Amino acid sequence: MHILTFWITILGICFILLKKPEMFLELTNQIYYINIYHKSGILLYSYQFDQTKNETDSAIWGNILIGLNHILSEFVDKQNQIDVLQTKNTDVIVNYDDVGFAVVLIVNRKNAILQNLMKKFAKEFRNKYKEELFEIQDLNKLINVSEFKGTKELIEKGFSLYL
Repeated sequence: MHILTFWITILGICFILLKKPEMFLELTNQIYYINIYHKSGILLYSYQFDQTKNETDSAIWGNILIGLNHILSEFVDKQNQIDVLQTKNTDVIVNYDDVGFAVVLIVNRKNAILQNLMKKFAKEFRNKYKEELFEIQDLNKLINVSEFKGTKELIEKGFSLYL
């Protein structure tokens, strides 16, 4: 009985890989960082998925993201927004929310699964921090980023497939 179940499982996996081989590539994606920016460009929360990355990698991405957050602050309320920035080894995927924040995901390559996870995460983030996000709609208001420290649990729940 166990052997029959094993072979059915193997055949099912082979069938899926033959019908949709890109599924294997999509599930083997790697997420490096997720950052959430306010429309003013202020970093609300940052999470590093791969803790084994060296410090120079972190410093390089830090500098890139500082520049990126200035760009994002210009595009949050605009129609023509940047959705993805591609480099040789990584893609930077951006998901804008109407409430005034953007989720930035740094991955090895963009795919539909990651985009869906980002949309779900943005919705959960908006629902959890609805009051805090409403309070900081005014760009002249002081933003207390410590109010968003519970975001780690949302990230670990929403992106558990990639942890």
